[in-house]
Amino acid sequence: MEAALPPKKISGLITRIMGGISALLATMWGLITYVFPDPTVFGLSFLNWKNLILFMSAFVFLCVIFLGWCANRLPQMLNGAMLVILAAGLAVIFFALGGEYAKPSFDFARDQQKFIENGGANLLGKRLEVIDGVRIELLGCEKIGRQPNCAFELTNTRLDSEFRFESQTTLFEESGGALSIDKMQVGSSKFTYRDAFPLVRGVPTRVTLAFEQGRGDLQQAPALKLKVRVGRGEESVVKFNEVDIK
Repeated sequence: MEAALPPKKISGLITRIMGGISALLATMWGLITYVFPDPTVFGLSFLNWKNLILFMSAFVFLCVIFLGWCANRLPQMLNGAMLVILAAGLAVIFFALGGEYAKPSFDFARDQQKFIENGGANLLGKRLEVIDGVRIELLGCEKIGRQPNCAFELTNTRLDSEFRFESQTTLFEESGGALSIDKMQVGSSKFTYRDAFPLVRGVPTRVTLAFEQGRGDLQQAPALKLKVRVGRGEESVVKFNEVDIK
């Protein structure tokens, strides 16, 4: 049977644990105050909202593990109480971080959610992004005559709403020229690109955008920028890079 720790050592351990919790909270406050307002000022692409949330989650988890290890040296009753406090605190922090990950409250993070860049296919071979609850999958682009046509599949994961492509939706040529939308087809119905069309929840909707004719033989577009609006929400941008045109 292990000998009980002297009262001075017990109070010292409690002081260290409480100091660790205070340091953890101070570090989180510092990150939120000085880094989170706009980490993009550092010019590093990996410093985005989601990566910072993941980093903070890992940091908090490791700190709680360390504090729990320190608490094991306390008497059984104090050890149990401290572990309960740490577990409850971890649950609350993870709940808050999860809420920020799903729906950020910081201005720069909300702005990042309104501009999404797709650099290539995912593990399933799909070029897919989600914005305002709408899955936008680029099915492919092809030339019909000299007119590039790009097909998408839109799936609404929220309540039924209207969807609109704004006039700034463009397909970029290799020379830097921008081709605007000429025609739009939703399913088998033809629309002008300014028209809003309904998106029913859970129903995949195929949309084909026909862009203006290019000057040269366009085989790969450096970027395809979609400026869209879902319902009465704000405008959002989805940009697909390095788009092949068959």
